[in-house]
Amino acid sequence: MVVCKCRKATKLYCFVHKVPVCGECICFTEHQICVVRTYSEWVIDGEYDWPPKCCSCQAVLEEGSGSQTTRLGCLHVIHTDCLVSHIKSFPPHTAPAGYACPACSTSCN
Repeated sequence: MVVCKCRKATKLYCFVHKVPVCGECICFTEHQICVVRTYSEWVIDGEYDWPPKCCSCQAVLEEGSGSQTTRLGCLHVIHTDCLVSHIKSFPPHTAPAGYACPACSTSCN
């Protein structure tokens, strides 16, 4: 465990800013498109691609208020429009646990 600047214990780490981030602080604009994984993953291999790409369309993600992105529970970042299209590609009777990240297949619920 590491401690976020808000003093909450967390396992998450921003590879870009090289700081711990909690589940609340990860939502701040400064971390909108940052590569975030666990601190343990950073210690093992701190390499990452910059600028990051949408995990669905592979377009480069851009910072700023005009860029609408969503961070999934698995920590991948996706354009919000791409996420909506991805969800609409599932059958209408799909259970919430059936929606999965296009990059790692982790449940999006």
